[in-house]
Amino acid sequence: MKNLTSSARFVLIVEKDATFQRLLDDDFCNKLSPCIMITGKGVPDLNTRLMVKKLWDTFQTPVFTLVDADPHGIEIMCIYKYGSASMSFESHSLSVPAVRWLGLLPSDIGRLNITEDVLIPLSKHDQSKLASLQQRPYIACQPLWKKEMEIMSNSMKKAEIQALTAISSDYLSRVYLPNKLQFGGWI
Repeated sequence: MKNLTSSARFVLIVEKDATFQRLLDDDFCNKLSPCIMITGKGVPDLNTRLMVKKLWDTFQTPVFTLVDADPHGIEIMCIYKYGSASMSFESHSLSVPAVRWLGLLPSDIGRLNITEDVLIPLSKHDQSKLASLQQRPYIACQPLWKKEMEIMSNSMKKAEIQALTAISSDYLSRVYLPNKLQFGGWI
């Protein structure tokens, strides 16, 4: 790819295709500001990671992630930012160190008064994955990420992005993301 141009003010990586499609349906990118949205539909494949890296290298715009407030969402975000263990030899060409965690943050769950009925208890597997994430060396360099993981660990609850629909059906695109982006609600 050569001669790329864009007026995008940021790149938004969306963990789940359903959330991605909802943001498209809500015309999120045009209502808020020009942006580039991309999804890996869960754990990103090589081409998705290469595309995010190319966008960042080319445009040097902020790169935000929107993932579930659960250990799997955090791990997916870490793959974009730091690379994956299975491809550690290629980290430099696949990772984007500027990735920021926009949401869903575990602290958002309490701050937004998301009701208990949409929260999900952490399974033993979730607890194990969260403990493993907390032990990774790069997490020590991310004290705010570490704090969010501690909130999750202490609450023993996780939440999917779709939990925001308990507030209102368009809360994600109408209120949550615009406020986070306008007021710097990322870490």
